[in-house]
Amino acid sequence: MKRTLFNAALALCLTGIVGAHAETKLSASATPQFGRDLLVDVAQGLGSEAKQAGLKAQTWQWNGVARIDSNDNPDVTTNAAGSTSKSFDIAPNSERKNSQSWIAVNMDTGFEYRVEMPREFAHQMHRYAEMTGSNMGDPRFNNEVQKISEQLPQSKNWSNGVDTRTRRFDNTTFPFRAMGQMGGGDRSGCSGTLIAHNIVLTAAHCIYNRSNASFYSLGATRFRPGREGDCNDVSCQPYGEHNATWYFTPAEYRNDANPWPYDYGIMVLSTSPGNQTGWLGYVAIGDDTLEDFCADHLFGNGRCFNRGYPACGLSGAPEACEQGWAYQDVNNCEVGGFGSKAKDGWNARVRVNCDFSGGHSGGPLFTDIWASNKRVVFGVASTQDNNFEFPNVFRRISPDVLDAISYFKAAYP
Repeated sequence: MKRTLFNAALALCLTGIVGAHAETKLSASATPQFGRDLLVDVAQGLGSEAKQAGLKAQTWQWNGVARIDSNDNPDVTTNAAGSTSKSFDIAPNSERKNSQSWIAVNMDTGFEYRVEMPREFAHQMHRYAEMTGSNMGDPRFNNEVQKISEQLPQSKNWSNGVDTRTRRFDNTTFPFRAMGQMGGGDRSGCSGTLIAHNIVLTAAHCIYNRSNASFYSLGATRFRPGREGDCNDVSCQPYGEHNATWYFTPAEYRNDANPWPYDYGIMVLSTSPGNQTGWLGYVAIGDDTLEDFCADHLFGNGRCFNRGYPACGLSGAPEACEQGWAYQDVNNCEVGGFGSKAKDGWNARVRVNCDFSGGHSGGPLFTDIWASNKRVVFGVASTQDNNFEFPNVFRRISPDVLDAISYFKAAYP
């Protein structure tokens, strides 16, 4: 698309969404005010050309005060990877609307907003990210290709009845230092991935607890990139610990009878650990292409992996599990099927044979050879499935997820 056409398209996308509230415009970094809609300058993270297109604020609708759980160490056994679900059911309410619906919670105030994200506008946000290459990640420093350990732990009941994860000691190299633990106890915690200097991609169930209709506390989602051990000093947390200032989850994850097609979420941090760690890119590729890319045969790439931080007190944890350490299957994540059609027309869920357990939730399905040497995320760890060979399920990145990521990255550059 020519840049002039791109600018015109961006300008047209906002027709009708800026109106009576313009005189009370707040930037995305402003402090929300009780009882008032928040007008967000989504274009603030875009380049000068996009700003010249005349982009203005978008309204996030006041939705009350969020219910936030005070427990920093919730038991995740009923709400995380490690629990079985019928994750390949048809997604309800799958009719495509002109907007994506998200719930936003400002963790500094506890105020909640409903974000009606115009699909065409969000898509233009992602087109701009592609034009500038900001969706491809940034290593900041070194960019080594990972080495896969051949050492196997003792067996447990995972893919083909064998757990082939090993504890990893390379968590201060890229891209692994951009992956981290959220919260973290022997029966709690999740994993997440930096996709910008200040933004973490994870699972929605790591942010919002449907069982008690509340968002998790800051302590339960505190992000520790490249963590190596359960102590709270620099020897275990080489890049520190970081609190969220915003939570974003799809509205359908909270409201639909089957939430799993919507099990992805975004946290905006109050700090920028990515300036030290770097961050991964994010891409969406079709079913056949993803299956071939992850296939471990002569004509496949065989370079799809998951890394996460298991909760060692949960069933299915690795043998001799060490709390606060990252684990990764020594084998490639091969694809065993797709399901749950999403509103963008893509299969939302992908079943794989690499091993994980509770605590891996929100961790990435990633590769280190995209476009030769880019480190990018294809999906986030979500649930288990009743399948002996391909027991674990990711919520893959599809076009709507791409657009939403780029939208929020533009709002919080």
